[in-house]
Amino acid sequence: MNMHQFRAFVAVVDQGSIRAAARYLHLSQSAITKAVQGLEEETGAALLIRRSRGVELTEAGQLLVTRARLITRQAELAREELRQAGGDDSGTLRVGINPFISLTSLGGAFHWFRQRFQRVHVEFSDGLIVRVLPRLRDGTLDLAVVAADAGELQSEEFHVQRLRRIPQMVVVRSGHPLLASPNAQGLVEHEWIFTRPLDEERSKRLAAMFARAGVQAPKRHLVCDALQAFSLQRRTDAVSLMPQPLLGNPETRDIVPIKGTGLEPFDLELAILSRGDVPLTPAAEYFAHCVVETIASGLAAASA
Repeated sequence: MNMHQFRAFVAVVDQGSIRAAARYLHLSQSAITKAVQGLEEETGAALLIRRSRGVELTEAGQLLVTRARLITRQAELAREELRQAGGDDSGTLRVGINPFISLTSLGGAFHWFRQRFQRVHVEFSDGLIVRVLPRLRDGTLDLAVVAADAGELQSEEFHVQRLRRIPQMVVVRSGHPLLASPNAQGLVEHEWIFTRPLDEERSKRLAAMFARAGVQAPKRHLVCDALQAFSLQRRTDAVSLMPQPLLGNPETRDIVPIKGTGLEPFDLELAILSRGDVPLTPAAEYFAHCVVETIASGLAAASA
């Protein structure tokens, strides 16, 4: 097996067909076909099923593609690290960004980053922790800035740079009927909005939060992305948890905290995650530095 075969295989999977992979890699279709066939001969297994509308992965292909992506990305990172260490600011940086960071610190951090790395191609994507962990594993993300429950960061698999704790608030729309007479029982009778699926551990933590207030967990809830949550929150009587620093931003207008209910949400922990066994390129390392310093300067300004 060689790098050319892995690159061709990953391109076919990501682009959806041999023809599209050939265009993407600036190679002939026959070269792509030969590389994939060579990889199948080396592994002794069929990796792709050719369909009229493209290709599908076989079971063996599904097992190999994660490794192949990681191998090809690590080779790219090695080249980029050497070039960047020599003063070349080209390359690719792929970062998962939590919505909290997107709305508070991303602009400042990216502006700072661009002062030094002007030509690095940057790809930002959703940084919810349930989405970034698989992509960090397979190498399609270089690092991620996440806001997670503290227990989710107890992992030897990733390097964790803890930044700060973020208090959460119970929030409702401005004018919500319960603002006049806040109480926990009234809140749990409404539908709740969460920005991530409730796994077993998170469900337990939420149940404990409601139990401490003397009520059962709400029976109705929905899961959606952050921007969808903001829109729903403003236009319905649904209830949600929100990081306190987000309140007062244009995106969270007409969303207010409700106090005096006895509900005490647990804090989130802001952290930067990366693979523990792979060093960051100079560009990735510098972007992480920019995020850390931007958050620190924001905290200093808030306390001034």
